Amino acid sequence: MNLDWVLFDADGVLQGPRKGWIEDVSTWAGCRSEEFLLAIAAADVACLTGKDFGAAMREVLRKFEIDVPLEQVIDQDFGIEIRQPMVDAVRAVRDLGLRCALATNQHNLRGGYMRRSLGFEAIFDEQFYSFEVGFAKPEAGYFQTIMDRIKVAPHRVLFIDDHDGNVAGARELGINSELFPVDGGVAALNPILDRYGVRL
Repeated sequence: MNLDWVLFDADGVLQGPRKGWIEDVSTWAGCRSEEFLLAIAAADVACLTGKDFGAAMREVLRKFEIDVPLEQVIDQDFGIEIRQPMVDAVRAVRDLGLRCALATNQHNLRGGYMRRSLGFEAIFDEQFYSFEVGFAKPEAGYFQTIMDRIKVAPHRVLFIDDHDGNVAGARELGINSELFPVDGGVAALNPILDRYGVRL
């Protein structure tokens, strides 16, 4: 094997939205549901590097005259559905002697939930959440922070993500980076790993 570390994105790779979750959230805004979802997405992006998503969302709820606690609008689990075969594959990669890390853009509430409640501490050697790192993919600062933490040469690292821009950002630092088809599962992961001599 030519690698020491494999970095996995979360959404679209290891996890996805629970069926119907987005529709459930959008119903709170009635006929303005599409606008409401766009406002949530904007708040999400604005908070990826450390601003409080709770405060941003309370402002969104005020704007749309939704007078209920945020916890009623957005479930505590943020609609996350783990792709268990992919999590099992991460464990298998570690069993081969490689180290694995989660490398994901998340605001503080969702990322905090993921760190506390999904058992990732037992699955990954490291977890890199953008709200903690202070940079978001595809910023160079995000990937440089990871490299400073894991202390290996970029060519000894493989990064797997489902967004072209994030893959390109990592490649600029010399990190081996591969585009993953959204929710492609283990069938998509295996040929990527094969290219680097990692066979599960």
